[in-house]
Amino acid sequence: MKSQKGFTLIELLLVLAIIGIISAIAIPALLGQRSRARDKSAKANAASIISDLLASYDKIKDSGAAPANGAAIIGTAAAPLVPQCFTAVNPWSTAGALTGYNVTSWNTEVAATPGSATATAAAVDTLGQVQLGYLAPAGGANGVLASAVYLNNAFSVNGAPTNKFVSTAGVD
Repeated sequence: MKSQKGFTLIELLLVLAIIGIISAIAIPALLGQRSRARDKSAKANAASIISDLLASYDKIKDSGAAPANGAAIIGTAAAPLVPQCFTAVNPWSTAGALTGYNVTSWNTEVAATPGSATATAAAVDTLGQVQLGYLAPAGGANGVLASAVYLNNAFSVNGAPTNKFVSTAGVD
């Protein structure tokens, strides 16, 4: 009698069933990772730009000037003071439709509610693009630098769900 080697049909079907069950569990969990990674990148852009804006603001102030608007703090594309404002890529934008930072329109902040004007500009149609805001110090009151970004996934702030991540810093 010949000795036959190999797997039976039942063994093969059992292996396929196990692979199907593992796939059914793993694939939905992995699908959301790409979205969360893009949101984390946009949040990192919004948080890290504040320290760069503060450094640029302090450098301008140390030179004896007082920046009247946000555009003076970042410079221009030809002569950038904060280069990433002109080179960063929006993680949610396809084919460069939206840049990483909105440098064409700065939001004028209000001292009483720092970051609120910039947070308002962060909307679903600017998904992933960091909005920037500035309020110059005046009359002995501190000014404000702000960044805000609208994220795809909601997160909780003080127990309330939101899609807007806001970062602010005071300037004097």
